[in-house]
Amino acid sequence: MSQQSETTLSNSLDAVDRFRRRVIAAVIVLLAIIVLVLGSLMGTATARVGGSAGQAKILFTSVVAQMVFVSLCTVVVALYITRMTKTILRAIELTTKEPPQ
Repeated sequence: MSQQSETTLSNSLDAVDRFRRRVIAAVIVLLAIIVLVLGSLMGTATARVGGSAGQAKILFTSVVAQMVFVSLCTVVVALYITRMTKTILRAIELTTKEPPQ
């Protein structure tokens, strides 16, 4: 395999790793922002309507549980895509190598 091919493959694998880290960080930040905004909105709505605090807590907990589940599923899909991309790039590397003589 030529030096240029190895460099290209290494750069591709590094790009995949950087993208995976960015996706995971973005999901975590987005989840935190949504939880804060949702908590603020539910607190305001509960104070205005005068509903029971227990009902608001149950609703908030169920919404947060759903958001955590969806976020984890997103991270799992991102990790799976990263793994498959690395596998494909390594397969390309193996097919471009010359067999030993």
